[in-house]
Amino acid sequence: MNSTQPRGVWVVFGSAVVLAVLWTLHAGKDLSWDLLHYHYYAAHAFQEGRLERDFFAASAQGYLNGVGYLPFYWMVSSGWHSVVVAAVLAAAHASNIALLYAIAHRLFAHHQARQRALLSLLAAALGAASAVFWATVGTSYLDPLTTVPMLGGVLLLAAERGDGVARRAAWAGVLFGAAAALKYSNAMFAVAAVVLVVSQPAARVSMRLRTLAAYCAGGAAGLALFGGQTFAHLYREYGNPVFPLFNAWFRSPDFPPVSMSAERFAPKTVEEALTFPLRIVSPDSMVYAEISAPDLRFAALVAFAVAVAAVALVRRGRAAAASPAALASVDLRMLGFFGFCYAAWVASSANGRYGMFVVLLVGPLVARLADRLLPAAAARGALFILLVAQATACALISPPRWFMIDMWSDHWFPYQAPERAWREPALYLSVETQTMSVIVPFLHPESSFINLRGQHSMEHGAARLQALLARHEGRVRTLGRTLRLQRGGQPRPAVIEMYDLTLLRYGFRVDAQDCFPIAWRPQRYDGLSQFANVLVSWEAGVRESNVALVSCALRPGSLSPAELEEERRITAVFDRMERSCPGILRGQTTVTERIGKEWARSYSGLEARIETNQGALVYVPFFRLRNHFLGTVLEWETGVPPLMGKQCQEGLPR
Repeated sequence: MNSTQPRGVWVVFGSAVVLAVLWTLHAGKDLSWDLLHYHYYAAHAFQEGRLERDFFAASAQGYLNGVGYLPFYWMVSSGWHSVVVAAVLAAAHASNIALLYAIAHRLFAHHQARQRALLSLLAAALGAASAVFWATVGTSYLDPLTTVPMLGGVLLLAAERGDGVARRAAWAGVLFGAAAALKYSNAMFAVAAVVLVVSQPAARVSMRLRTLAAYCAGGAAGLALFGGQTFAHLYREYGNPVFPLFNAWFRSPDFPPVSMSAERFAPKTVEEALTFPLRIVSPDSMVYAEISAPDLRFAALVAFAVAVAAVALVRRGRAAAASPAALASVDLRMLGFFGFCYAAWVASSANGRYGMFVVLLVGPLVARLADRLLPAAAARGALFILLVAQATACALISPPRWFMIDMWSDHWFPYQAPERAWREPALYLSVETQTMSVIVPFLHPESSFINLRGQHSMEHGAARLQALLARHEGRVRTLGRTLRLQRGGQPRPAVIEMYDLTLLRYGFRVDAQDCFPIAWRPQRYDGLSQFANVLVSWEAGVRESNVALVSCALRPGSLSPAELEEERRITAVFDRMERSCPGILRGQTTVTERIGKEWARSYSGLEARIETNQGALVYVPFFRLRNHFLGTVLEWETGVPPLMGKQCQEGLPR
């Protein structure tokens, strides 16, 4: 029966590639927030060595390992047609489905060939039946790309027969290590894989230790090969190999001594963690992903697991041990491994994209438990019904992409910068949360870029900021989407005022007399674009105002003495709150900023900010509707308000 697996895997892979490419063409050209913010920039910065030239150009994400984004960057920067780029990525992402089939094929080894193939196909389809997965297929996201080596590692470690156990473990370590280097959140899955490594059946202790050593050596090799250059460069430049992450440990002077965490979806209570499989059935967005992505499969997995455990207790092992459908050692090993992966994912972030590996692997395990619990025909029927329900929910509710969708064109980024933009180097200061660092390769290569305000805001006296200002003295500009030029060739006064509120803290104001646009001019008249656009959903197409940019020169400016005094006063209030409220702010600190007539401090690690509001202080989560009253500014100027004492120590209510 094993001889049929290679042929079946290739048939599944070919079919998956066709499906993935057609879906990608239908979904349209992805212009995700992250792509415009840092995907393209991270690869460009890695290749061109921009770490010394820029400073937080794409906020903290600009320092992530750019190696994983290089294939997309190379294809786009080489002028490949956007359809071809997306098709290549879709084919790579389709490998996940073939690997799910191969893994399931191992789990159903006790069946005859036809039943084994049908169950494996259902398992692979269930694994891929996720809106989180399909919204990223054919895009620049690393999540569906790094799951490929990890699933390959699982396939190697799931094998329980034949020689070369240590060799397979070493190669699995390389694959998991590479995935962790390319996307740091995968490290928890690499650690969880130790369960598969040390649980080889009928192995002596010495063999288990040798296999574990081989896996660790392979993991170290994968980390070094795919992340070593980035880690070494960041450590040499900033004193932190994963800068700015875990800076509470490494204490780089270029970032606050805090460790950021992904708290957007993470459960805050044990009850939330236990009910997570039920909560993600909801069609609401912001449950475990920014988009609506209902998932029925985890609830089904829990139901099947409880039923299998109940049946096993009733039988007390007698009939189950003799049954050809009884859980084999590979099943138990896989379930244990999955349990560790799932627990680590939910506890750390519960972010659907970060848990893409778990989101895919759940399919084969649901199929195996259904096969264990039900007769063959009933198991196939139950899995088919679950597959149809899951696919229907995603098709009717979930969006095809994460953010903006564009029509296909000859270039992925059809920017047209004026001659002076690539002829004259400058220091570009951006003040919007969406840095649009995708534009960096289109401007003069000796230019520098700093995001002053956004997810992470700069201290105006930061050493690297001052060094870049000195290097580009007299050649400082700002850059952003909201600086759209009106008929007179200038941005709207309200936008200039908004920019100046930030720039004046750094000694600048906008010179509205010296601005130039960077246009977005897609060409869709070639045959390939026209063919692909016939398949695109009608929602596709972006307004130029959403992606085009304007750059304006900056001239000297300064805050008035009254404004400086007001900032000093509010800063003292914020500082007191940070010292007094470890339960709310968890030791994090940042800079004071002006928002219109109010003041704020934004905490990227908490995905929230504290702002003044007509004399009150309010805690504002970025992705939740509920704000929290924290007392008044006057109360905080004299001490901690009595009503805030308990909350400052224990945290805010949900």
